[in-house]
Amino acid sequence: MNSAEEYLKQTESAVVKIFEGVDVYFKILQNSPPPIYVGDAGDTLNQRHAYENWVAANRDAIQSSLKAQREFSAKHFALATLCGSLLQIAAMGIQWFSKNEEIPEVLPEALHPLIQSKKKLIKFCIGREVRSVPIGLLIYAGRNQYNHMDDEKLSHLNTIIFNLLALDYEGVTEQAPKDPAFDLENAILVNFSSNITALLEWRNYKSYYTDMYSLIVAA
Repeated sequence: MNSAEEYLKQTESAVVKIFEGVDVYFKILQNSPPPIYVGDAGDTLNQRHAYENWVAANRDAIQSSLKAQREFSAKHFALATLCGSLLQIAAMGIQWFSKNEEIPEVLPEALHPLIQSKKKLIKFCIGREVRSVPIGLLIYAGRNQYNHMDDEKLSHLNTIIFNLLALDYEGVTEQAPKDPAFDLENAILVNFSSNITALLEWRNYKSYYTDMYSLIVAA
């Protein structure tokens, strides 16, 4: 593999297949969207009656949507496994072909000493920022969490990155809870990969390729 362009070309078919698999799981939800009640389910008798009538009229659609949600939840680990494979491919591309040699000034302060102590990680300090983190580091941390799901805890750098993702979201306040989609203490989640790719907005090959091209080819 002599160039970033060749790497993207050689991995294209695998990445396309991954996205095809991801689509299969998301279509479970897309085919049974939940009905939406637009009235006021308040405390008055008329409001309660209106809501109860709506529920009765939409019972089949509600049950179908709940069934789809349960089926999707049952497939979530499989979905996350596919997304973890995607992060692995992306991380290897950065590791092999990133030309970055500088720590960006906008890098969150908590990450500076850790990056400086491991110079090889500077190549991941690239790309657009998502929740204050360059996406190269987001890919790095997501890949590592996927590869070390059975470890009691991640390395300090990966933990800090996930904490930044969990605490830096729209509308957050000092008293706000962590975003459960990125909270490593969330016992419900074992594999965070699909949440990482969703945050990257990688839901098709084009969106993935656009980012990867900017990270390792055009940079």
